[in-house]
Amino acid sequence: MFQETHQTPFGWLTVHSNGQAVTALDWAMTSSDNDQNADDVSRETWRQIKEYCAGTRRDFDIPLAPETSPALNRWLNIMRRIDCGKTVTYKTFAEMAGAPNASRAAGSACARNPIPLIIPCHRVTKHDGSLGNYGAIRSLSPKDHRNLAIKAALIAHERQIMDKILIYNDFMNSSR
Repeated sequence: MFQETHQTPFGWLTVHSNGQAVTALDWAMTSSDNDQNADDVSRETWRQIKEYCAGTRRDFDIPLAPETSPALNRWLNIMRRIDCGKTVTYKTFAEMAGAPNASRAAGSACARNPIPLIIPCHRVTKHDGSLGNYGAIRSLSPKDHRNLAIKAALIAHERQIMDKILIYNDFMNSSR
């Protein structure tokens, strides 16, 4: 197993790789930069994470191999279809999975996501628009304000990315 850890504007992040694909991503409250056990996959993942943090990347294009059940993999694949800058409710996420009455299962899939950020469980919120839970730092409760602050910051960051794209497109269309 390979791994690489760096700080992002959202907290410390460790990318885990099996040498061919990302297998997990862990948030931490404290850490230190460490690329001594990095491989090509973790380095490429970090390149893309830096672009995402800079606002120049919306989606990730890296091989993923989460160590999960087939059922959870199905939920995770559907979760990856939630567009950057958008949020959906747990109910809508369940409907996307063809299980309209499975909001709790949708929430469980978010909670068990081993590759948060890249598989965007932060884009799933409660029906009233509130954040719901977020288990970024697994040593903390998903209701902990530090985890919810990461979720809120990721959602706000993505909305800023999309706002910049809209402004750019409007400018380009008006200058023709």
